[in-house]
Amino acid sequence: MRRSPFTALCSQLHRLASPPRADLHVHTIASDGEYTPSQVAALAREAGLSAVAVTDHDTLAGVAEACDAASSVRGKPLEVVPGVEISTDLDGRELHLLGYFVRPDHAELADALRRVCERRRERFFDFVARLAANGTVIPPDRAELIAARAASLGRRHVAALLVACGFSGNVNGAFYRYVHPLRAAVVPKITLPIEDAIRLIRAAGGASSLAHPPDLSDEQFARLRAAGLDGIESEYPFGRSSPGGRLRSVAAKLGFVRTGGSDCHGPNPAHRRVGSTAVPLDHLDELRRRCGATPAPA
Repeated sequence: MRRSPFTALCSQLHRLASPPRADLHVHTIASDGEYTPSQVAALAREAGLSAVAVTDHDTLAGVAEACDAASSVRGKPLEVVPGVEISTDLDGRELHLLGYFVRPDHAELADALRRVCERRRERFFDFVARLAANGTVIPPDRAELIAARAASLGRRHVAALLVACGFSGNVNGAFYRYVHPLRAAVVPKITLPIEDAIRLIRAAGGASSLAHPPDLSDEQFARLRAAGLDGIESEYPFGRSSPGGRLRSVAAKLGFVRTGGSDCHGPNPAHRRVGSTAVPLDHLDELRRRCGATPAPA
């Protein structure tokens, strides 16, 4: 039965009131997220998103499954942006760099991420060994199970194991009581010089954006722009003292694309669920133009 003109008008008004949005910062079980890539795609649809970027820490292992899950469901198209969040450093400070539209088969990028993830694995087991030496023994089979599941291991995995083994009632408590005191003792992470990481992302066909930027100076932002950085994440669940206003000003001044996302790792906290923070789709399209990526199918 054909819809009445009134129903069609209401549908059009709803679309106008809900412009297309993209959550450009989401994690899966490929790194330290709690959702599978397929679940991320499903939750993005449920949130009414037009696009979602899978941006696991130092790995692209979750991208293919998310793309397959999005393409296998009929209805409103959902674009899955192949992404990654790379551990980098600038002036001795760790920064996280988001890469979008990167080619997972790019050899140089894949090799760099492999080296970072190998050190992440070594660091994970160093945490487990040092905890055991202090009397907090995580059963080896449980640690191995986690290590076999995730391509990129991190401190959050250690904290989750401490909760699962009954040493802490919640992840935050596990971090502060057990994990944080060992940070300086375990083997350090490998971080890439941020200029090198920006170059790698561009060589892999992608565009780059600085994740949840810390308090950088104008001179540092200008250096990153000169190095080829495309965007900065100005829309993010920063909390009460949000630097969003300054970041939007920096973006306008230096010509950065304003990116944003939930940084979702799982169902909690609620204000960081998939789609809770997102940007208009034209921000994603500007990133696409900057790296020459193929437009998403209509």
